[in-house]
Amino acid sequence: MIGFLLLGLATIVPSQTLKIEFVDSEGGGSTLIVTPTGESILIDCGNPGNRDAERIAKAAKKLGLERIDHLVVTHWHLDHYGGAGTLVRKIPVNHFWDRGIPDSLPDDPTNYPVLIAAYKDVSKGKRNTLKAGDTVPLRQTESGPRVRLSCVCGSGVPKIDSKAPAGTSVKPSQMEPDPSDNAMSLGFVLEFGDFRFLDLGDLTWNKESILVYPSNLLGKIDVYQSTHHGLEVSNHPDLMRQISPTIAIFNNGPRKGAHPRVIRDLRRLDHFEQIFQIHKNITAPDSDNAPPTHVANPAEKCQALGINLEVDPTANHYTVKVGEQPKEHRFTVSKK
Repeated sequence: MIGFLLLGLATIVPSQTLKIEFVDSEGGGSTLIVTPTGESILIDCGNPGNRDAERIAKAAKKLGLERIDHLVVTHWHLDHYGGAGTLVRKIPVNHFWDRGIPDSLPDDPTNYPVLIAAYKDVSKGKRNTLKAGDTVPLRQTESGPRVRLSCVCGSGVPKIDSKAPAGTSVKPSQMEPDPSDNAMSLGFVLEFGDFRFLDLGDLTWNKESILVYPSNLLGKIDVYQSTHHGLEVSNHPDLMRQISPTIAIFNNGPRKGAHPRVIRDLRRLDHFEQIFQIHKNITAPDSDNAPPTHVANPAEKCQALGINLEVDPTANHYTVKVGEQPKEHRFTVSKK
């Protein structure tokens, strides 16, 4: 259950915790993970230009990082990889991971040649290609829960798992096929002991459905980063029912994502507890937004505040800190 963080609890040693920082890239992708060994993984690096790169570098340095160990690009839309060329000038990046670089991108024929040239330049000699079923190699502590980042889908293909439990019994509803690179997104499950976090990039409806039909290839999830910023062309209701998250965090913008349909579907789930948003969706009524204490940036002209999640060394509890909310408004979750 979620409750207020109680003062006077034993201090958690930072180096033994898992931290996830949801950086505000205003509807772009930029999720920064720091493992108990201090190793860092950045899933997507926001939009081109200085703004998002500066925010990511600032968040990294606030977490005590001098470099990004792994930059993972989920797909080739500019709000997810466009900041790479600028980011490396602000903080070094040791390794780059992606699904492979296509020769062209019909989705974005204007920006892609320029941005992918910059990405190739900064990642030269450091790139690795990921496919469904792969894992990103991570250092482990001598004691404590194991950390694992596994790729559950990529290039439109799900991982193969003959031991996966049954998923939804009825074939999920389908939309028109999505020809965009969103449908090719790399998706990941991050595990720390029994704690599980899901990030599917901008994967869309039909490709989401094959992750839970006929088998549930994802399992139960504690923290769900709403897919595709919370847009309604993603976040298939059958997927959300099968993963049964406890909380959801939206990496949305003030006018992008956190769609009311997605909010309502999450609230109807059994055992679901809370929604957190990087931005208030100013196009939706208050009833279709998270409560004010769960929103990092309530105004369209924002302070670029993020959301921080920290999992304790036992992986049995995690705490969510939203923007600059006072300590008494930090939310603590105990795994069921």
